[in-house]
Amino acid sequence: MIDPAILRASAPTLAALPDRLLRRIAMAANVRHYAVRTVLYRAGDPPRALYLVLSGRVRVSRELERSAHVLHHEGPGGVLCEIPIFAGGPHPGTATALEPTRCAVLAAADVERLLREEPEFARFALRRIGGRTRVILRRLDELSSLTVSARLAAHLLERDRDLTTNELTLGMSQSALAEELGTAREVVVRSLRSLCELGAIRRTGRSRFTIVSRSRLQSIAMPLRPPD
Repeated sequence: MIDPAILRASAPTLAALPDRLLRRIAMAANVRHYAVRTVLYRAGDPPRALYLVLSGRVRVSRELERSAHVLHHEGPGGVLCEIPIFAGGPHPGTATALEPTRCAVLAAADVERLLREEPEFARFALRRIGGRTRVILRRLDELSSLTVSARLAAHLLERDRDLTTNELTLGMSQSALAEELGTAREVVVRSLRSLCELGAIRRTGRSRFTIVSRSRLQSIAMPLRPPD
């Protein structure tokens, strides 16, 4: 069980639910802690619970024959496992903790009971499925309409947003970044070289760069179809 007040404060996605229903969810939920690199569930496994992320960060990725693609990330307030737990079927991706993570976990049987007995919870489930569908469609649009260099430029701009200088790092290994961008490590290496050659960034060390021209980086990050 978790304190309903903590659940409401940590998971704003539940804010619209009435207090009575939130208390019922809190009574049924168990709090679990996951260390870095712990796998919460694997692609292909049957869903056993709904996860409400209270703290930390989780990556959901899909392993393909020769590569892995990131489907989405979830931080505090995020929800994991909506589609299989609400709509049926196995997990479409593998969820891995990127940092120490704490979740309120609601067992599948409790979710099913709430769906049958609580109309507000059923509407919550429909909203979550709709929201997750939009996230997946946006991700597909990014992968189909943006070149790797454009996606990389957008990633660097996002990294730069909270910094006070032009110095930045990739924020992860090149292999992990390749998964994030939906490509191979070799392509990331070539794209970094291309951004340097275009005068948008300059390498200053191992995985360290300086933004030379933010406007040029922004223009590269614009949605452009790759040439046929």
